[in-house]
Amino acid sequence: MSVQIPSPGAVVKIRSTPWKVLGLKTRDNGFKVIACKGIAGVTKGKEASFVLQLEPSLQILDPAEISLITDQSSGIIDTKLYLAASFRATPTTSRKPLTLGHAAIDDLSFQHVPIEHALRQDRVRLLIADDVGLGKTLEAGLIASELALRGRADRILVVTTRSMLVQFQKEFWTRFSIPLARLDSAAIRRMRNKIPAHYNVFDQFERSIVSIDTLKKDAQIRAAIEDSYWDLIIIDEAHNSADRRKNSGKTAQRAKLAQLLARKADSLLLLTATPHDGSQESFASLIRMLDPTRVPDVTELEREDIEDLVIRRFRTSPEVIDAIKEKTLARRLLRQDFELSKEEEAVYNSIAELSLDLDDDQKSNKAIDLFRTTLAKSIFSSPEACRQSLEGRINRVRAGTARGTDSDLAKLESLLEQVKLIDTPAFCKYQKLLDLFTELKWNGKKARDRFVIFSERIATVSWLSERLKQDLGLTDEQIGRVDGGSVDADNKTQKVLEDFGQEKSALRILICSDMASEGLNLHFQCHRLIHFDLPWSLLRFQQRNGRIDRYGQDRHPEIYYFVAATTHPKIRQMWVLDKLVEKDEAARQGVGDPAVFLNAGDVDSEEAQVAEFVAGGKGAEALDQFMDKNLATASKHHNCLDGFDLLFGDYSGTPPAPLSPGSEPETEPPRLFPDTFTYASKMLTKLGVPALGLFNSLPSMTEDDRHIRFTLPDDMRATDTLGYAREQDVDERFMPVEALPPSEDIELTDNVDLINRAIERAKSEERSWPPIQFLWEGHPLLQWFAEQADTFFPDHSAPVASLAGKLSSDEVVLILHGAIPNAKGAPVVDSWLAVSVRQGNIETEEINDFIERVGLDRDIPSKPVDNPEQYRSAVRQAVDHFQTLLVTLRKKRAALVEKSLEEVLDRLSSLEERYFSQLDIKFESVEGETLLRRRGREMRLEKQRKEISQLFDDWSQWFEETRRMVDDPNPYVDVRAVFVG
Repeated sequence: MSVQIPSPGAVVKIRSTPWKVLGLKTRDNGFKVIACKGIAGVTKGKEASFVLQLEPSLQILDPAEISLITDQSSGIIDTKLYLAASFRATPTTSRKPLTLGHAAIDDLSFQHVPIEHALRQDRVRLLIADDVGLGKTLEAGLIASELALRGRADRILVVTTRSMLVQFQKEFWTRFSIPLARLDSAAIRRMRNKIPAHYNVFDQFERSIVSIDTLKKDAQIRAAIEDSYWDLIIIDEAHNSADRRKNSGKTAQRAKLAQLLARKADSLLLLTATPHDGSQESFASLIRMLDPTRVPDVTELEREDIEDLVIRRFRTSPEVIDAIKEKTLARRLLRQDFELSKEEEAVYNSIAELSLDLDDDQKSNKAIDLFRTTLAKSIFSSPEACRQSLEGRINRVRAGTARGTDSDLAKLESLLEQVKLIDTPAFCKYQKLLDLFTELKWNGKKARDRFVIFSERIATVSWLSERLKQDLGLTDEQIGRVDGGSVDADNKTQKVLEDFGQEKSALRILICSDMASEGLNLHFQCHRLIHFDLPWSLLRFQQRNGRIDRYGQDRHPEIYYFVAATTHPKIRQMWVLDKLVEKDEAARQGVGDPAVFLNAGDVDSEEAQVAEFVAGGKGAEALDQFMDKNLATASKHHNCLDGFDLLFGDYSGTPPAPLSPGSEPETEPPRLFPDTFTYASKMLTKLGVPALGLFNSLPSMTEDDRHIRFTLPDDMRATDTLGYAREQDVDERFMPVEALPPSEDIELTDNVDLINRAIERAKSEERSWPPIQFLWEGHPLLQWFAEQADTFFPDHSAPVASLAGKLSSDEVVLILHGAIPNAKGAPVVDSWLAVSVRQGNIETEEINDFIERVGLDRDIPSKPVDNPEQYRSAVRQAVDHFQTLLVTLRKKRAALVEKSLEEVLDRLSSLEERYFSQLDIKFESVEGETLLRRRGREMRLEKQRKEISQLFDDWSQWFEETRRMVDDPNPYVDVRAVFVG
């Protein structure tokens, strides 16, 4: 007996269970394999594959032959809830944003741009490079929410820095209801102990967050990533994964890992405030992660080729100023002048005049590579840092593991003795710091009077921690450090950062290395930041300041830095870093990207530039003139489409045009209740009926304060809806353990102000995660509601309900949904429609118009329908009519799709030719080359041509499979409800 072959989108019954077909593939051995997703019962939402030839009982279900079930509920509430759940659970193909203005964040218009931009892309690939503190995490959260509502973000992986794990995880859950499992070293180890050795650890976590360092250092991770695929990957602080100029064309381990991840995701977001190091090559490496077809030559990047992949705005961008000017407080830069002690002057002078054989033998001509520069950086930080640098080099020279002559040893040992003479009283910068605490009358008693102190040297961080504890009379609980230097840095760092954001925590001073300079929110209880040593980079200075000087700071940020006064000319020539502070202030006044001053785009490149002026003794004025010259050049080219504008200009978003005006559904998704809170209240009232036995006690709903409370039911635990496992512990695979209360009392609200107050209140409580959850479109509870609603009526059935007085007595209206999928089973076009059958005449109506006409979104008195089977003929007519409409819609859209697809494929073909042209130049023949060299060159050329062809074939295939619709003459239609007059 031949087996029916279903098309993607069809609903089939296999082994007595209904499944929706996602795709169909034919193996080399001739077997046909269908990929399916369960749509009812215990298999709902689960994916499985079946071999057609081995499923002789497979049945393609006819939507017109569904069972018709009378709704016996009062006010047809079962039908309304069943429909409401269907409306919310069905992914839309609309490109209109659904989340803007609804998430638990301030609604800022400039943050709409990345979301609108992403939804206009077929494949979401976007570099969000907004300025420090403008909300890149929140923009990523909105995009992730939009994709999740469209069924395009079931599997999510976030890759960030170790210090950012908890903060990112907390933001995604509290503001967007997206739970991310934290995969730190301990969590991965625990999971590996639970699963067989050959299992992939990433398969155990649908949505997770992991640090780039954890991925990098684990030898088994690369193989696990190779065998994994995600709907969405977000790489935070993506500049750390870009190719860098300093690597001389070599790809660093982080960059290789990021490039691998980029190939393992359908959608990819890269987040960074510094998207390049001043070179096109580093910028191009990020673009290649997003879309490798765009960059034939990394040295000839064209803005017009990449503009649809990049969003970048500065604090000085007009749209940003308009959105935040009334909600941000001006920072105060407070310079602290001090005089060097005679012991310090002696050391500074010796370093300024130091000449070492090991520096003369240095292959690099760069000042940054000189050991004398290392010593200058260390003494600018602290005598302790300088002492450790000297002792380390001396010991390595003596052991023969580092370069250095006997003369060098003598000079370094002499300098070491000088450094040791700088005791605490002679360390004038530190004394000035103590004076500052005295001037501010700081005693550590006020909970929100806290300091962040930055130093680039771990030795200084450690020294400051001990000295301040002693000199200010602080306890161990009042002072913390973040430097990544300890063995248990993962857990220790997260604990210190959590405590610093808690008002009730005793922690008052946080001393950080530059490990904490990126991404972290340190402004919740703190508005004062001290640069104990100034970084040699404008970008680093800006990054540090952004920890407290950011959107949401409720006090004027105060930023302190130290400048030494000296009469010694050579020392004065070394002390140039205060000029960087002046230029940072100028950048905030309207320049935009501070990278223009040093004509670089990353910390290392800027430090190398500054080192030429510090170690070379050129002086502050020379550095000032150098930066002003770069600025003048920048101003001259600002409006030109050249390399400058490519790297340093803003990208405000140029979304690709839709297929054609009106070709995509842009109507509001249908809703039967005014908001999510009302829907949830109605659903919980229905499910809380004691006869159902779901809840041990009735859920509590309070309309006035928009508050819902209930105790977790066993059914919800069994389905892992909120992450609780069967043994009553939170399962870290599904939910952050900290996100849920140990009492299992669930609290929800859709009141954004209430959520924000709860988040703020949590900062002053022992639990730093708010006990109340944000109830909106993306909350996991709505998935459970959809599963429960499916039980209101039997599988493969539809409710029949009376709208007497609203419809004519001879009128039957069906609520239908249809979708036309692509080859992957994802909907390309979907439509909700009300189809009316009356005396053989068929009319259609937009679903929202029908809801409004009959008042379905209001209370409706009704009585049960007798003999629902009498409407079978109307059901068949409506289904046939709707299928015909879908086929017509498919044909209409297919012409548009083919036209736009042809344009995409032509563009890819053109880019492929550019790639091949670059290859021909790269491998052009060399006059007089030997036969062996020629064969080697030709083999390498052929190998790279094949790789390029494969790359473009893969991308062309992705567009073809994603855009082209399945040509099914009878597309599957969901009959969701039948209404009669």
